[in-house]
Amino acid sequence: MQVRQSIHSDHAKTLDTAELRREFLIEKIFERNTYTMTYSHIDRIIVGGVMPAEKSVSVGDEVGKQLGVSYFLERRELGVINIGGPGIIVVDGTTYEIGHEEALYVGKGAKQVEFS
Repeated sequence: MQVRQSIHSDHAKTLDTAELRREFLIEKIFERNTYTMTYSHIDRIIVGGVMPAEKSVSVGDEVGKQLGVSYFLERRELGVINIGGPGIIVVDGTTYEIGHEEALYVGKGAKQVEFS
């Protein structure tokens, strides 16, 4: 997971286009058969993408470790918006079919989240 530190608004005003892009642009959101995540300290938000193609993708415990918790959704919630083809999300053993441009809310405390 990539971590972005916040910068002071006065400092942001001095940045040129390339520097603004470096600080704020998330270029790689989707990578085949894996997930990507960027944690921004500005809004304390995690932006991520998942692209299961040939195999299922689970959000692993390593993300939880980076956040200082046992598992990813121990202290946070997850909103999923499908901008790809039909998919399946398994949350703690419950299967949800999700179509193109549909969304799913995953509540705090879910331990296993798998995308296919």
